[in-house]
Amino acid sequence: MLYIQPAIFSTLAFASWAAANLVPSPIFKRADTWGGSVSLGPTKSTIVKAVTTIIPGPAPPTQNGVLFLWPGMSNGTGDLIQATLESWQSNSWCGATTGQWCVRASVFGWFGQLDGNPSPVSGSDQVRIEYALQADKNTWLQTVTNAVTGALLSTYSSPSGPYMRGYGTGTECNDNCSGTIAAQSYINTVITLASADTTFGGTIATAGGATYSGLTSSDGGKVWSIASISIPAMSKAPQTTTTSKTTTKATTASTKTTTKANTTGGSGGCSAPQYAQCGGNGFAGCTSCASPYTCKLQNEWYSQCL
Repeated sequence: MLYIQPAIFSTLAFASWAAANLVPSPIFKRADTWGGSVSLGPTKSTIVKAVTTIIPGPAPPTQNGVLFLWPGMSNGTGDLIQATLESWQSNSWCGATTGQWCVRASVFGWFGQLDGNPSPVSGSDQVRIEYALQADKNTWLQTVTNAVTGALLSTYSSPSGPYMRGYGTGTECNDNCSGTIAAQSYINTVITLASADTTFGGTIATAGGATYSGLTSSDGGKVWSIASISIPAMSKAPQTTTTSKTTTKATTASTKTTTKANTTGGSGGCSAPQYAQCGGNGFAGCTSCASPYTCKLQNEWYSQCL
């Protein structure tokens, strides 16, 4: 697992990014564990739009560490598009009260984690998260709204390229966090591909007790829908899974920590799952990938299981 260091950035680029995001210079390692997940991919095509609505259930009334819920979408360049619902020891930085989450659109890559504006949401809220590739075929626009009222909660756009091939949910626990106390529901998930891929549905996978129903396709395999996804509440000691996409974020209004997590395999060693980081300057995590994936160099600082 790696926390991106300021040395990765040019002096000017990092100074600008840090000033905008209130980033301190010290960056620290943390340990992650994972709850249930459902994922699709890789597709033989590419994803051009993905939309889902999450009903998160209440956040833990007290929090040790940091807890994240997110639907994520990854590509071969290493960017992870992920709007996150977050539970910190105090969520007052986004205006949330006890039992509420902070939600914001964000993207993770070799550059670290970049975020849109945050908003508080309650456990019963229906949080609609849409990722859409724009007309330039390079920029991804994230739009997070209240599905019932239409209120805008967060937005972010990033030049992450037209190469998104995998999509999945994440329930992520940093620093021995207080796990989820209620199940999460994802409803009306729709993934649109650039071209038809009739095999895409066969790539669906679950972990950690997660379930789904109503997987269907239309337009000859170009549009894929999942009526509902259920992610169970985490146990007191959440187990690490090897099928979740393993990239995360951790930020507050006054501090920012960026990380790339890797899961461990059995007692015989460790292997990173699809889309996980597997190398890069200063990387200390798993350097081998779970079969059939291989560790592919993206740049000096980042290699990924693809």
